[in-house]
Amino acid sequence: MGIPGLINAIGSGERISLSKLAISHLRNNKRPIRIAVDISIWLFQVQAGRGGRNPELRTLFYRLLKFLALPIHPLFVYDGRQKPPFKRGKAVGGRSYGSAPIISLSKILIRLFKFPIHDAPGEAEAECARLQRAGVVDAVMSNDVDALMFGSSWTVMNFSKEPGSGTTAATHLDCYRIGGLGGPPNVPFDRAGMILFAMLSGGDYLPTGVPKCGSKLAGEIAKAGFGADLLEALESEELKLESNLADWRERLQYELDENESGYFQTKHKAVRIPEAFPDRTILSYYANPVVSTEEEAKALELRLQSAWDQEIDALEIRRFTAEYFEWNYRSGARKIIKLLADPLVSYRLRLQRPVLAFGAPLLSELDTPILQKIYRSRTSFSTDGQTELQVDMIPIDVVGIDLMSEEANPQTPLPESVESADEEDEQDQTTGPVTPSISKIRVTRRYDPCAPEKVWVFETIAAMGIPEVVEKWKREQAEKAGKAGKSATAKKAPARKSAPRKKGPIDSGMKSGSILKYGTLSKQKPEMSPAKQAQLLQAAASPASRNSYSSKKDNLKSPNSPFGSMMVQNLVSKEGFSDFRNQGLDDFVERFFEEFILAALTMVRWRQ
Repeated sequence: MGIPGLINAIGSGERISLSKLAISHLRNNKRPIRIAVDISIWLFQVQAGRGGRNPELRTLFYRLLKFLALPIHPLFVYDGRQKPPFKRGKAVGGRSYGSAPIISLSKILIRLFKFPIHDAPGEAEAECARLQRAGVVDAVMSNDVDALMFGSSWTVMNFSKEPGSGTTAATHLDCYRIGGLGGPPNVPFDRAGMILFAMLSGGDYLPTGVPKCGSKLAGEIAKAGFGADLLEALESEELKLESNLADWRERLQYELDENESGYFQTKHKAVRIPEAFPDRTILSYYANPVVSTEEEAKALELRLQSAWDQEIDALEIRRFTAEYFEWNYRSGARKIIKLLADPLVSYRLRLQRPVLAFGAPLLSELDTPILQKIYRSRTSFSTDGQTELQVDMIPIDVVGIDLMSEEANPQTPLPESVESADEEDEQDQTTGPVTPSISKIRVTRRYDPCAPEKVWVFETIAAMGIPEVVEKWKREQAEKAGKAGKSATAKKAPARKSAPRKKGPIDSGMKSGSILKYGTLSKQKPEMSPAKQAQLLQAAASPASRNSYSSKKDNLKSPNSPFGSMMVQNLVSKEGFSDFRNQGLDDFVERFFEEFILAALTMVRWRQ
């Protein structure tokens, strides 16, 4: 579906997590982002679900849970009766996806989540783009680039899992902007250019396009502005229409043949624009689709003001899942409580409503206070670094489903504490959950909805529902950071000060980079008591030390060692050894290093 090659021509959009898109919009605009969802694409995708009863509905159920947990106002748009009768050369009749049962059941499920539904007069994609241009919604969600071609200035597509996020759930999407809404533009074509692109390279209504005109050339023609000229010609009076279209074709053909204006990388004389181009009927599907009028769009906008943010009846959702997913008995009720509790906490905090189920008693029979403390914070790759805070809640009190009113589970071969991997799978997968198999069965602790449980809530949402708790936590974190900073400052060792090195004299006869460039060496005299100095001098002057020193002197005086010979002759001479005995150890050390430098210089000259 869509326009082949258009995605490659416009480039990759901004990859962003749905969480960041929603939280950022809430923080900047003080309201949830309003998104028109082309449900036909969703229903086409979820049909790949497998395992159990109605797997496609179950996959849709998991996606609706994601929308419930985030600050999003979705509007699910369905195809209408006046949509084009064919796509890709095939008649679509009164439907373009799935079967009638999935359409009706999906509407029931969406309404149970209190999300509004809108039946378009024609194609859902065109209607979504119309509502976005009219300001009824902020953005359009679709997996088809046709939404861009129909004029949506802010479109999000390809809602899917992100490699490296550590989850198989859909978390990220591609964001495309033609206007300045939602961020800087990142689509190089205007609407007229994309319409012309579809007519030239082929699309849903004209699969073949113009012969020998591929997506690359179609993109160059669109960028050259021929799309806007074409739509301008079509708006001319009937008497001048054919003449203006003929002039447009002639100018385009001339540029293809000669490339006089430099629009293309090379000439394209093999490409011939047909005299019947463009097909008026096909062009009308793109340029003038059947959509809501201005009055109808305003009426819809007025209806939506009270359609969002209604209280959700968890019991109705529980009955639906029991009938269509076969989540029966108390185990099915526990599963619904587990899936609904976290999203409902975020949903009610954003609306600044009590988190506990409205009008229901405390089913847990616990007096444990909830949402009174923040335990820690986190950021994750799957949310593009949006800060989340961990609070506590009691799931059964949030959802309000009484387990004791449910029928007990019948006896099964498996013990009650054994559940399949699918029973613990809460992730939205395009392919849907798979049928449990013996190889996937694992023993787990049975979920207890009456026990307190930690839940992650976005900081922006928590600040709306429990502002005092969030402020208290921020003060505590600031105090901890201050104490940690003072402790680190106190433990920090003072920097050791050292005098700058002095460079010694440079010998012009030495090569660059020789030892002289490092300067002269000096040795600080050690602080040594007179008693210790006398002890060392007595040991050095003993006969054993003198004999050992003489043997080392003889070894260093080898003819093959000019360095050793010179150093020993200067340092361990009779006079030098006498200085050692008379002046003491300190003076001898200083004399030793002076002789060492002299000997090293001599060795360098000898090697050169």
